[in-house]
Amino acid sequence: MKRKKLLSKAAVMMTAVLLMFGVSGQMASAAEESAEQIGYITVQPRGVYLQSGYSQISKAGDGKITAGGSTIAQKLVSEVSIDVIVERKVGGTWKHYTSWTATKRNAFAVTSSKTLTVPKGYYYRVRSAHYANSDVSSSATGGLYI
Repeated sequence: MKRKKLLSKAAVMMTAVLLMFGVSGQMASAAEESAEQIGYITVQPRGVYLQSGYSQISKAGDGKITAGGSTIAQKLVSEVSIDVIVERKVGGTWKHYTSWTATKRNAFAVTSSKTLTVPKGYYYRVRSAHYANSDVSSSATGGLYI
């Protein structure tokens, strides 16, 4: 009787482990084929001005991407801005492709995005620097194949 309980528990644990690895494998495949990537600030800022921010990249058609992001302040600030950096993976290394800055004065938030025509056959990602007065943080997306 004791042996049956032990075998039963072992079978349940093995099934749970197999299900867990099977599901996570499917989720990774789905994420890789996603037409959009969003990256949030991973370390929450400890300042008094910056609340949050994110970077975003998505497919916008044949050989096109929409890239951008947003910075959100905790309260009305004298200056809130975002530096958006688009990178392309070349030979296993991320290289600068293009970048821009958007700034608003006496505001709570700033959002900026652009649709870009890019060469196909590469991975692209977006990194952003988020500023609210003197507070600063960053975010990044995963790579998106175009």
